[in-house]
Amino acid sequence: MKVTKLLLSLVAVVGGLLLSTTSQATTTHSARHYNSRTLQKNTQVKTTLTAKATKAKSSLVSKSYQLDRYATLNGQKYFQLSRRGKTIGWVNQNYLKRQSVYVLPYTYTSQLYPLYAPNACEAASLKMALSVKGLATKTSLKQLITKMPKSKSPKMGFFGNPYKDSPKNVIWTIYPKPLTKYAKTYDAKATNITGATKNQLIREVKRGNAVVFSGAWNMDSYRPYHVLALVGYKSGAFLVADPYMKKSWSNKVQWISTKKFMPVYQQRHSRAISIR
Repeated sequence: MKVTKLLLSLVAVVGGLLLSTTSQATTTHSARHYNSRTLQKNTQVKTTLTAKATKAKSSLVSKSYQLDRYATLNGQKYFQLSRRGKTIGWVNQNYLKRQSVYVLPYTYTSQLYPLYAPNACEAASLKMALSVKGLATKTSLKQLITKMPKSKSPKMGFFGNPYKDSPKNVIWTIYPKPLTKYAKTYDAKATNITGATKNQLIREVKRGNAVVFSGAWNMDSYRPYHVLALVGYKSGAFLVADPYMKKSWSNKVQWISTKKFMPVYQQRHSRAISIR
């Protein structure tokens, strides 16, 4: 009887330990408040927290990854990484390297070629921002324009003709509120961050989120109202992707100093949408 009780006690203890370990391994938390990281050489990656770690392919090293989830296993902190919406796996925090230059994995889209839509900067910029998360990659710019809500007021939908030049001193556009609602049909986490400060914009990019924002071509204050995509950051400068570019033009994506960027952005009412 004593032996039986002892065995039952041992089973209970072992079972409790297993449950505790399993619970510890499967309890995860959002890591979206952490900045993006790169992988070091010889990084070990797990497909799941409890899986055996294997060496990461060399093609994965040095690229920037978004941190999605974190968990503690055997006293070690692990992060689940993703890039362009694709989960890479779980990595021990000791293999992650902090960045000083952040360049998001975007795909450039022009509103002037192959489709000529001189007033579709909002749709083209949104497409670039979505590409960072691997979203709408098979959706053409024309489809994105067609599905965008239309209205006689930019407060309700797109006002104007995306395939024509706007009349002098008239702004054809769509404001952040209806554009955010539309963006949510592709990315449920899309957020209207209108009014975002410089530090808030920096924080979005560092966390792996592209931003669709109001500005001007080449971010020159004397040029007309325009919408662009924010796809990178380094000390003192933002990486801006401008959709209003012909195929032969250079500087489609360029570093703009924050000193030049912020006044133009603020003059255009600091309108911004984060694709999270």
